Amino acid sequence: MTNASLTNDNIILDSIGIAVCVLTICKTFIFIFMILIRHQMKKSNEKILFILSFNMYMSICIFTLFVLDMFISMLKGHIYSNLFQIYNDTQWCRIKAYLTNVAMLYTLYSNTFHALHRFFRIIYYTNRFLHQNVYLYITGIFIQLVLSLLQPLPLLLAHIYQYEDYHCQIPLTQWFAVIIGSIVIWMPPLSITIGIYMYTLNYIRSNSPMFTHRQQTRIRRDITVIRRVVWSVLFIVLCAIPAFSIPIIYSLFNFFGWWANHLAWLGFVLSFLGMSIVHTYFSPHLRILWARPANRIHTTTVITVANLQ
Repeated sequence: MTNASLTNDNIILDSIGIAVCVLTICKTFIFIFMILIRHQMKKSNEKILFILSFNMYMSICIFTLFVLDMFISMLKGHIYSNLFQIYNDTQWCRIKAYLTNVAMLYTLYSNTFHALHRFFRIIYYTNRFLHQNVYLYITGIFIQLVLSLLQPLPLLLAHIYQYEDYHCQIPLTQWFAVIIGSIVIWMPPLSITIGIYMYTLNYIRSNSPMFTHRQQTRIRRDITVIRRVVWSVLFIVLCAIPAFSIPIIYSLFNFFGWWANHLAWLGFVLSFLGMSIVHTYFSPHLRILWARPANRIHTTTVITVANLQ
């Protein structure tokens, strides 16, 4: 493959990545906007669900903005290769890579937060503080942000982020860096989410004879939501397979395709886009956002002499 054709292929993949990012940003921004403008239609007992949904959509939008900036940098670099190489290999480039991982981790934790809320509704249904206190979940979001900032910080301090293909990232050809990145970013939220699901299933099997009919109905609804959260997690893992298979292929065959970075980051964006679609489709409380307000017909009773007889 000649340099000209390789450059053209890179530009095509850059453009596809930019288009997917723009689609994801538009989708999430629409729901963020609808949640904000239609707040008066929300029931009081659904405020926490809307806060968690807003948190998820916002995190996906921010993460995709960072990836969009990365694809734009790659596009500029592939068009102006000699000029762009000089100005982009900076410490700010590595800080942006760190912030991209922060946004990715925050998005994964937002999915875990949904499972945790349903876990509290099932296991501690008598303790309303754990599943109906809005301020508790606002505090939880703050803790989620702190964890997301701290966990990838060792990658930045250890200088693991490297400049390649006109952007900075964890180098996919270095086993140690990929393993550390997986342990720091992926393993905690995914393992917590799956652990919540397994513990909840075990609790239901052990205590199902003691549940009332009303509790069983509510538990079935909540466990369905947790199961869908787990399915979205598995979808994320499947879309992330290209990123984790690249180091294996490189180690076995000493081969690193020119398309490897595009494939890895497109997988991440598509996984979070899929997660947002699953959440939108299977969340009943979000249907109010596009439902028309019901027209209430107020009737009055006319009292006549015949009615009184």
